Amino acid sequence: MTIIKYYVFAIVLLLVMSGKTFSQLEALEDGEELYYEVNYSFINIGWIKFNTDRVLGKPNVFNCKAVMKSNDALPFVTVNYEFLSTMEVKDGTIRPLKFTAYEYKNDKRSVLTYDFNYDSAFVDIKKIGYDGSQEISKRIKSSTAFQDGLSVFYYARYAFDKTQTVNVPVIMYIDTAQMKIDFDTKPTDVSISEIKYDVSSVYLEGFAYFTAVFGLTGDFSGYFSNDAGRVPLKAKLQVKIGSISVELKSWKRGNWKAPQY
Repeated sequence: MTIIKYYVFAIVLLLVMSGKTFSQLEALEDGEELYYEVNYSFINIGWIKFNTDRVLGKPNVFNCKAVMKSNDALPFVTVNYEFLSTMEVKDGTIRPLKFTAYEYKNDKRSVLTYDFNYDSAFVDIKKIGYDGSQEISKRIKSSTAFQDGLSVFYYARYAFDKTQTVNVPVIMYIDTAQMKIDFDTKPTDVSISEIKYDVSSVYLEGFAYFTAVFGLTGDFSGYFSNDAGRVPLKAKLQVKIGSISVELKSWKRGNWKAPQY
């Protein structure tokens, strides 16, 4: 499978906006760590961990990292990825500056990079294969502000409140694509196994206009905490073999406590 197929785990977690007005920097937390399990029915198929760190001396710029691995006990699923994105909060939104994706296989790795040049309105894309040779060198010329495979996770968390349908331009692997997001800012409740009470949350549905992991394409949905943190709590997506769920299992975020419904 190509690297594009594994971006879905970040995508399905972008899902929701808060029903209140918060600043982006109030939501971005230096030192945040979020850990999720990915399940198919009652079978754990993998996990994802996100880390967020502010760049020293640049209060609006953050280095973000996602590690994504499959369950070693499942021989039919092999996923081992690391995503890095440097992004800034500017003009009320998240703007990626540089993105790097590492895919590990048999003690080797391939590297995919995006360099965003907003002044000249282009994105440079390069891929280095497992043997160290350059496989792809491509420039996308566009004035559109794209999200990458990791920044899209933060985009909806920290964007301004929206109550309408939004089309989000993204770069997936080496091509451009879009996601449609339908925001519902009315507070609702959601339950997750690690919290013993119903959590106040907001809900979102969306549609991905591309194919991702396990044949996913189309509808997705999810819940985020209804507070300044906008912490992703739970997501669900449909694939060819059924339904996959992503659920928050542990977190480090200052003194954050999930809001009670």
